[in-house]
Amino acid sequence: MHFRFVRLLGLGVGTVSILVSGAAGAAPPPPSPPAQTPAAAPPTKEECVAAFSRGQDLRDQNQVSRARATFLICANTACPQLVQADCARFADELEKLVSSLTFSSRDDQGIDLPDTQVFIDDNQVAARLEAGTPIDVDPGPHTIRFVHAGKTVVHPIVVGEGEKARHVAATFGEQNTATSTPVAHEKPKEEEFRPVLPLVVAGVGAAAAVTGLVLTFVGFGKVPDGCSTSSHQCMAAPGTTTFSDAKSGVKLANVGIGTTIAGGAVLAGGLIWYFVQPVEKTTTTGSIHVSPWAGGNSGGVTAFGTF
Repeated sequence: MHFRFVRLLGLGVGTVSILVSGAAGAAPPPPSPPAQTPAAAPPTKEECVAAFSRGQDLRDQNQVSRARATFLICANTACPQLVQADCARFADELEKLVSSLTFSSRDDQGIDLPDTQVFIDDNQVAARLEAGTPIDVDPGPHTIRFVHAGKTVVHPIVVGEGEKARHVAATFGEQNTATSTPVAHEKPKEEEFRPVLPLVVAGVGAAAAVTGLVLTFVGFGKVPDGCSTSSHQCMAAPGTTTFSDAKSGVKLANVGIGTTIAGGAVLAGGLIWYFVQPVEKTTTTGSIHVSPWAGGNSGGVTAFGTF
């Protein structure tokens, strides 16, 4: 409790000093200043090192906006000097690469619609459009989606590296609002297949077997009627070509038989290889969104998705 002295002058009595309580009969004390929000605690040494490593990973993945934000953590003066200096330098370098976007939303009369939500690649970045603060994004393709009063406007864009404060505007109206409707969305599905190389081998074997059969029949067909292929004997007059013809035909038939056997073996081996090999699997997925739009004397459809 604070006290103060008040000096009173009496009539002919002299000067009297009395002790008066500051809380009794005095004006109320001024209100205390509002409590200030405590500043965020500086990062610990472990957090600095983790941010330094994580920032480099994000930079290698070309996620420059997230990498810069991570490097700003370890660029704090509370971090070890070596880490802090590198993080500050990396953040400055990425600042030149980071792109940013600004947004606006109006109706068809040109009136601002601040009560509009904004999504970048299905991630909400603004609940209302009031501050006009640029939003950092990575360079490359993005899908900007504006939502107001249950209506949606979609703008697929491609952002250049280092492009700053690029403005993206949406206009809501009766004729040119666009609702993004998912028209197809397939769940990932696995397909089984076997490599076809064994079938190619089996086909070569089948062709060889057929060729061998043809040679066999042609060879036996060239053996004269007076010759027996089982006993290898011929009945013919001396000086005729019967014996040479029989020998040539049997030789051709033997080649055909060998080719047929070899081709059959290759055919069987290819088929066995095909059916005993492990079955491989592949996963396919895809989705597509279609957004109709119309305005003035033109119209069309915007499609975007993954395949």
